[in-house]
Amino acid sequence: MIRERRPEDVAGCVAALRAVHDADRYPTEWPADPAAWLDPEGLTAAWVAETDGEIVGHLCVATAPDAAVVADTGVPPERLAAIKRLFTTPAARGRGVAAALVAAAVARTAEGLWLDVVEGEPAVAFYERLGWRRIDTRPADWMAQDGRRRTVHVYVAPRPPEG
Repeated sequence: MIRERRPEDVAGCVAALRAVHDADRYPTEWPADPAAWLDPEGLTAAWVAETDGEIVGHLCVATAPDAAVVADTGVPPERLAAIKRLFTTPAARGRGVAAALVAAAVARTAEGLWLDVVEGEPAVAFYERLGWRRIDTRPADWMAQDGRRRTVHVYVAPRPPEG
């Protein structure tokens, strides 16, 4: 079940994030305050996936202006929002949980939804399967643990069918 995240879900989200980090090293570095990490600057909404009372996935949306997204979509910077902190536990994978979380964000975000993905990550193929459109490739604005700057691909959400 996909639903809006509630304050009492945070401990379950942190436990799910720990399982993801242990399996996949996402996030690359374990945050000093994982509960705060789940609430990035500009947070506007967050959802969880729950199975049998256990949190098995998470996604949030935060305001995030981006010049390439503005140029591509025409949406003013103040109305842009980015998908952040998407993860599903290893046990929940292959069941459509991540796709359902993304669909919830797309359905509840009127326009200007975008995200970035590190080049070479499996998430690139995932978003492309969902119909997200790559509009830019650029150096990340952060450094990896090895001191190198990664390349990220910027995607915008599929446009709803006209009609």
